[in-house]
Amino acid sequence: MASGSPVSPLDEHELAEMGDKAPNVPLEEDIMQLARLGEISAIQKLFDSGKYDATYKDEQGITPLHWAAINNHYALCHFLIQNGANINAKGGDAVATPVLWAAKRCHYYIVNLLLEHGADPLLTDDQGFNLLHSATLDGNVYQLVLLLHQDIPVDIPDAQAHTALMWAAYKGYSSCVDLFLRWGANVYATDDQGFTALHWALVKGSQGSIQKLLEYGADRFAKNNDGKTPAVTAEEMNTVRQWHAALSQAGYNRDGTPKEFPIPGIKDTRWFISRFIFFWPFLILFVAFYLISNYPVYMGLPLAFGVAYGMQWAAQKLLGWAPSNMRNIQHTPFLAGIFAGTMFWLGLRWTTTVLPWTIRTNFFLNVLFAALYGLTTYFYFFTMSSDPGFVPKSASRSASKAVIDELLELRMFDENHFCVTCMVRKPLRSKHCKRCERCVAKTDHHCPWVNNCVANNNHRHFVFYVLSMELGVLAWVRLVLAYLENDRLESPPGVECNVLSPDLCKILLKDPFTIVLSIWAAFQLTWVTMLLCVQLLQVARNLTTYESMRGHLHANTAADALTSFVTTGDTSQDAAAGPAPGFGSGQDVGDAPGARPHAHTSVWTQWKRLLGIDSFVQTALHGSQAEQRRRTGGNPWSRGVVTNCKDFWCDGAPLFSKKESGYARLAGDRVDYTRLYEVPKMRYARGGGSYEAVSAQDEQV
Repeated sequence: MASGSPVSPLDEHELAEMGDKAPNVPLEEDIMQLARLGEISAIQKLFDSGKYDATYKDEQGITPLHWAAINNHYALCHFLIQNGANINAKGGDAVATPVLWAAKRCHYYIVNLLLEHGADPLLTDDQGFNLLHSATLDGNVYQLVLLLHQDIPVDIPDAQAHTALMWAAYKGYSSCVDLFLRWGANVYATDDQGFTALHWALVKGSQGSIQKLLEYGADRFAKNNDGKTPAVTAEEMNTVRQWHAALSQAGYNRDGTPKEFPIPGIKDTRWFISRFIFFWPFLILFVAFYLISNYPVYMGLPLAFGVAYGMQWAAQKLLGWAPSNMRNIQHTPFLAGIFAGTMFWLGLRWTTTVLPWTIRTNFFLNVLFAALYGLTTYFYFFTMSSDPGFVPKSASRSASKAVIDELLELRMFDENHFCVTCMVRKPLRSKHCKRCERCVAKTDHHCPWVNNCVANNNHRHFVFYVLSMELGVLAWVRLVLAYLENDRLESPPGVECNVLSPDLCKILLKDPFTIVLSIWAAFQLTWVTMLLCVQLLQVARNLTTYESMRGHLHANTAADALTSFVTTGDTSQDAAAGPAPGFGSGQDVGDAPGARPHAHTSVWTQWKRLLGIDSFVQTALHGSQAEQRRRTGGNPWSRGVVTNCKDFWCDGAPLFSKKESGYARLAGDRVDYTRLYEVPKMRYARGGGSYEAVSAQDEQV
């Protein structure tokens, strides 16, 4: 199988041999060495002397433009082109053009320059690789996006009829596979041996690539010229585990047949599973509270944990029929259902039990709790259902090309400024959310408790939700204490406790269900309080959670995940993650070369992370990494605590209805964060004795 794959063109060993073949002449007269070093002035002198010109080539056909291209000397490449260099000259053992040399090192600014001046992307080397094939072998997604927008046919074959999709699958570059499939690559194409891209993906065993191909309809039973199906290829390549895992994630059984949903009559499985997973915790919480409140503690707690775990396990099993992006319980509304279920049972218990007993003795406290309960409910569902501030997607490929051309000119075509999934320029303070599958303006974090991103449009509602929940729980605890202090509420006769003291047992037996529910609600104050403090501090500094935690957490351990849970409510740490390790190269995270082992940490360090102390202190005191602050010179978005708070709390948008998407206040000015690409600078207003924002355009004027 592997024998059908040609070797990568223009490898590093060949380049080293080329370098050793340089003639033994003084450096100032060796145009090839000067081209490697990018010495424009010295080369200009050689041209003026008449010894060389831009069309010079050695005995292998290599020109100065080849060496300038592969060494990323942009100015020299432009100089040589202007002086008449043959832009499509072929040279070296691989008989490759300068643009192929530049693509080998992923110098896509050089690639773009050469293409703009007439480089032919369809010219091939000695093994039949054109520019798209060569770039695919190195797996840089941004270089591939650049080439695809040059109208290179995505399914153009090489000498052995391999397409770029097949090469990406063979190399295990799942990001590149995804890009080609979204671009419309033919998933059914076969090479000279009859292999499809799915066959080649099974050679590498990249589960991400296999799964993507299956999701886009790859033939699971396609046979090559020898009659081998993908299943047979997986056995021969020892990638059966990845094959079965990808089949399961894509909704197929191990034999490749589609999974049938166990409940007949359900057409939209995503809709059904989302609703079921959201409401399932309502029942889990009721059963757990019932068992703990009606059985002795040494029986009730184990039973409650066991039953809750079993019911959650059943929900996880149901996700086997869910779409691939919902296979993890944290990628579903399950956690949102836990909060909603808690709120439902607490509200029901208040209405049916606590309110009738306390309405006369604690009237105003009941009114306060009702108001806080209503506000919490409103802000919760508003944050969950609202558009957090999605960045508009590109209207067409021509619009995306215009954006790419602009970023290339600005030297900003990278993962910080362009999203290869949405094909849009990323505004400042935005982030692509893998859960929402969109770029989100002024991202704070993705919160599983509301099953939505918290960002520009709903961040203020989220803070009000957390604040009203904090005050509401405190009011509820005080109300329950007043309810239990009522002398008319008595314990049932003839019941004794085996573990608790008689006085405590007497109180507990007055209403064990309400007490257990209240303990569960009060327990939430631990993470809610820390989350509220962090949010308020970040508002005062005009920082988002993503900006504050970026680089501080690495999602390497369970303790790190729990730390993220305390500060953002999210155990996945999407909020704190930077670009994926292999994203720029198209590799899966697990396939990234040179990955360093995690440093050993002490027990105290692990407990600090486990309890959230580490992240809480870092966020509270610094708001961002000290190294980042030293490197950037401070927070460019802060306009002082008073102005920051005024911008956030009084941004002019209605509190009880949707705000205009993307717009917010910055230093009192109206800013559209879905189209903000430059940091507004500050100038001193002489008349008022204060600072005000000024755009880069105004500054130039």
